[in-house]
Amino acid sequence: MKKLKLILIVCFSMITLLTACDSDKQHPSENVKPKQNALQPKEINHSYSVQLDEIKDLAQKGMVKDCPFNAFDSIIGQVNSEWGEPDKVDQAGVGSYATFQGKNIVLGYNKAGEIFDVRSYADGLKKITDKMVVKSFGQPTEIRDNNNENIYVYELNQEIQLKVVIPKSNNVIDHISVFNVKRSTGTAANNKYILDIKGKSNQLSESAWASMQKWRTDIVSFAQNQDKVYINGPDKKQVALTFDDGPDEVITPAIIEILANHHVKGNFFFIGSKVNKHPDVVMNAFKNGNLVLSHSFNHVELSKLGKEDTRLEINQAGKAIESVIGKEPAILRTPYGDTNGQVAEVAKEEGYSIVLWSIDTLDWSQRDSKNIIRNVMDNLRNGDIILMHSDSDKSETKKALPLLIEELQKRNVEIVDLDTLLDVKAYQ
Repeated sequence: MKKLKLILIVCFSMITLLTACDSDKQHPSENVKPKQNALQPKEINHSYSVQLDEIKDLAQKGMVKDCPFNAFDSIIGQVNSEWGEPDKVDQAGVGSYATFQGKNIVLGYNKAGEIFDVRSYADGLKKITDKMVVKSFGQPTEIRDNNNENIYVYELNQEIQLKVVIPKSNNVIDHISVFNVKRSTGTAANNKYILDIKGKSNQLSESAWASMQKWRTDIVSFAQNQDKVYINGPDKKQVALTFDDGPDEVITPAIIEILANHHVKGNFFFIGSKVNKHPDVVMNAFKNGNLVLSHSFNHVELSKLGKEDTRLEINQAGKAIESVIGKEPAILRTPYGDTNGQVAEVAKEEGYSIVLWSIDTLDWSQRDSKNIIRNVMDNLRNGDIILMHSDSDKSETKKALPLLIEELQKRNVEIVDLDTLLDVKAYQ
């Protein structure tokens, strides 16, 4: 009996112990799920909070993530140089909008080419809700009702607005916009009407094209801060036809005749040493009402010369032209467009404006009349200064010129000389 009672006591104790152990044990789903519920929202909110902080920090610099260009001092020419041509360009509001689809970026720029709106359509934005935006940024300065979307506007400083665009259908961000108010309204200090430089050739190597694009970007930026360096004329339906590297005995006289037959004026940038060889051609250009201007004496890169040698190049060319037409020019085109601060300073001291170009027909590279015309007509804008050449191997330029003039006239574009286009004096 005692033995049976002992067995029962042992069995009861083991049952009690097993029951107690099982009551402490939880189902795996119950063990994991509470941790998910407790930790996941916290981790998500922290991640989006960091992302929103980054958006605001970049916006104060005029930027968005994964875009090196900003709404303070970038220009569309720089973008085209680094990223190539956009997938499309639309006109909207106060400017143009270039879409770069592969980068999820859209850039708005004004007539001077200055970027005033940097937009990001990054996929990561589409997981951030309007509530997260308000929690991170606070209440917006303004909420604009724009048809099917709300635009949350945050004034970050006197110039920059951060706009968060949220469709009404799903309450998550579609895109953000970093917007420079001053640039968009044309009140930026350096808001000159400066065009980027257009024109292509399929005869250029990759490295030559890259080098040209860099020069174009650099010279446009340089001209923005110079009062006597011109890339183009004002925003009027006028253009100027310019011809470099003459005179010669064949092409230059033919161009003079074509201009006269079409009753338009051209602008000849003559090399001083050639002027001495062909004075009759120079006088013919002048008597037909064209401007006879300076392209230096020896056609050398002026930026590689010292100050006084630069001055000598300008003065010798000026005197050579004056000896023929009786007037010294007041407009200089630097050979190859090679211009820096010293060159601009010397030219100004000698009474010259420097006039470059906004369309390069590349008649010196792809010597094809169709490409010459295409480079102009596909890129035509108000105030364009069109670069061609009039030296002896430019027979395709001579062939293209009458057709080009006729196409411009069909579009009711006025062809004028540079002193009219730029409102500067042509002669000293």
